[in-house]
Amino acid sequence: MYVAPFDAAIRRANVSSVMCSYNRVNGAFACGNESTLTRILRDEIGFKGFVTSDWGAVHSVSSINAGLDMEMPGDLGAAMPIPSYFDSKPAVAPSANFGADMMEGFFSSIPEEPKPTFDMGNFGKVEDSRKMPEALNDGTVTKATITRAAGRVLHEIVQFGYLDGQSKHEVTQPPVEANARIIERTGEEAAVLLKNDGGVLPLKTPDLDDLVLIGPTAGQVDSIGISGERAVGLPERQVGPYDALKKISGNTKIQFAVDNDMTGSTIPAALLSHDGVPGLRRTGDGDDKVDATLDFTLKRGNALEANSTITWKGTLTVPHAGNYWIYLQALGTNARFKIDDKRLARTGATQGAVHGDILQANQDNAVPTTDGIDNVRREINLAAGSHPIEIAITPDSSAAPVQVRLNWYTPEQRQADHEAAVAAAKKAKVAVVFLWTRVHPVFGLPGEQDQLVEEVAAVNPDTIVVLNTSQPVALPWIDKVKAVLQMWWPGDEGGWSTAKLLLGKVSPAGRLPVTWGKRLEDYAATDPRHPERSGKGVDGKTTYSEGVDIGYRWFDKQGIEPLFPFGHGLSYSHFDYSALKVKKAPDGGLDVSVTIKNSGGTDADEVPQAYLGAPSVIPDGVQFPLRALVAFDRVHLGAGKVSTVTLHVAPRQLQYWSTRNARWESVTGQRTLSVGASSRDLRLSQSMHL
Repeated sequence: MYVAPFDAAIRRANVSSVMCSYNRVNGAFACGNESTLTRILRDEIGFKGFVTSDWGAVHSVSSINAGLDMEMPGDLGAAMPIPSYFDSKPAVAPSANFGADMMEGFFSSIPEEPKPTFDMGNFGKVEDSRKMPEALNDGTVTKATITRAAGRVLHEIVQFGYLDGQSKHEVTQPPVEANARIIERTGEEAAVLLKNDGGVLPLKTPDLDDLVLIGPTAGQVDSIGISGERAVGLPERQVGPYDALKKISGNTKIQFAVDNDMTGSTIPAALLSHDGVPGLRRTGDGDDKVDATLDFTLKRGNALEANSTITWKGTLTVPHAGNYWIYLQALGTNARFKIDDKRLARTGATQGAVHGDILQANQDNAVPTTDGIDNVRREINLAAGSHPIEIAITPDSSAAPVQVRLNWYTPEQRQADHEAAVAAAKKAKVAVVFLWTRVHPVFGLPGEQDQLVEEVAAVNPDTIVVLNTSQPVALPWIDKVKAVLQMWWPGDEGGWSTAKLLLGKVSPAGRLPVTWGKRLEDYAATDPRHPERSGKGVDGKTTYSEGVDIGYRWFDKQGIEPLFPFGHGLSYSHFDYSALKVKKAPDGGLDVSVTIKNSGGTDADEVPQAYLGAPSVIPDGVQFPLRALVAFDRVHLGAGKVSTVTLHVAPRQLQYWSTRNARWESVTGQRTLSVGASSRDLRLSQSMHL
């Protein structure tokens, strides 16, 4: 189950490198695990490339003996004090607060989310402080082992043409427009229509005259969810679903209600002072000055000089007590904000950390500001009266004009925006509510988004929900809305993808790659009856006692009804299945043919899926799921068209892994092969003897 994706990447995609992770596997750390790095990865799968470590995941020099070839990051000094072993400098574990500070930069919390807790586990733990020279002297590591590791790296250098002059070194402009079309199409093809009662989607032309889009991710596309260590795309290209919908449809009557304003408004000059006089005192580059407000942006034409180092100090006078959301917004710089002499916020770039020097607009929030600036959003309860504040900026590596702004979102404005959104939904014929999540909560929506849907659905019977989530979340209001479209995190061009799907320019055909449970407790790993499977485990040890019954296999075995099954996805058309035939394939697998008819009135894609049941006689000590996905395809059919589709079941899908004999083995007996539109929508079946 768990090796299969690596096997596919190595055998089919011929990847050049694999990264080992932080956790232990069967007792041994992943980056020093001979069972996984040598026996499985190289001996069984045949991997020829090199293995590199994740940062802080190596705990001794002997990891090279287990199959680790390259250690990351090496010695970075004080900026990133991560111990290294493949060198000669003393190994020093990072300080206790280093991990929390780093994680705050990567995964900072925002007002809608619960406060994060950072457990760095064994990150940077030193098990053996010996370095490579010492290990060579005492025989712990041999020169042959170093040669082998270096050879694997050199093999990939040769494969990519870096030694024979075949590699390309001149700078090439990326094909942005061509890539954009791929990203847009990917967003369209990955979208899953989860629910569509009464065919409320796609939107009809009359709907557009009386339509409201609600939520911040209706105005701006939620392209990546959370930045972390991934690329943050090209925010300057991003167009929100609201603008894309108006552009494509040509209808300017479509309304928008933000409900939750993630950009906010600049803190008024009347509330800022220093030493009893108006304005904030600026010190640093050049002469000391007083600034009435903190609002320096390219849009206003007053951005500061590149590489500025400036501090503003003063007092914020809060008119009345309440829960305030403070927004520190910056670009072309690193920034931090203190209030009442305590740090409240800092931007997520880490100077000197190799991969985080430049602050990026999509780094610290679900979306940038509406004018394309990074947005560090924090909540704080403030008493009425004066509060000392300090804002400081230092250069990042961009050499770009410095933009910095201090905005807020007052409790009164939050309430007013929410009431305006519900009122707009009540007046509209159709309301489309956009919902989002980043990391926390794990099985829920941040903030008061569930309440928003409940209130909108209570005043508008034709409520549609668009989800920007990376995984299933609880949907307590599912029976109160007409349609749910899962857009995932669709990338820079996701606003166009979303608009085209809502308008029916494209028929959705994505299928769920996971089972969408009704409760978090429905999953094997979070079933409270089995604490040994949880992330915490028992005595720090997580045991996968469910065996191969993960995902939909677990739901099938336990007879749990999911909210949406694995493989589920609706269409703007309808498809009929017939004429199932199964025969032995020349390679020892199976060829499955099925006739599919598009019986609806819309050209659309269908995704036939083949599932193989457990054998009638199961060998002792072997576990089989009730049924398993063994093949699928995606086919395009015009309205009324018919096609016969052949799905190939690879020989491996007919075998099982024998832990007793450490090899793949075949099993003889009766088995049932079923074909349908999801794991719980199997239309045709055929029994056969294998």
